[in-house]
Amino acid sequence: MKRPVRPVALVILTLCALYPGLSAVFQGFYPWVTGQEFALVGQTGAFMTTAAKLGMPIWLPSLFKGFVGLAFLGAVPGLWAGDGRAVPLAFLGALGSLLLGPGPAVMGIVALICLTVFRETAQHQPA
Repeated sequence: MKRPVRPVALVILTLCALYPGLSAVFQGFYPWVTGQEFALVGQTGAFMTTAAKLGMPIWLPSLFKGFVGLAFLGAVPGLWAGDGRAVPLAFLGALGSLLLGPGPAVMGIVALICLTVFRETAQHQPA
């Protein structure tokens, strides 16, 4: 079976997707469930503050954050199954996590490295 990325990179990619994926889904869809925006220690975060300064409605960055998390979490099982069509979704989640703060950005950078450097080629596949 030809996989899109190497098995070691899949493990690293899974770990990288868990932190920004789960936290972004929780924080992004929290306002839709509770009716109030997510604020940790009374601070909404740099992404929400920047969106508010640009005049965007408060629900738009929340939806963006939630969909970035869903993209990341939705791509990893597809990559484990060997489906190459999940690679663009993983790229979308990794690039989107670069906008969510320093912690998710570091995980996004590591995920982008795993997606680009540790690709499976015919040289790495057993005969």
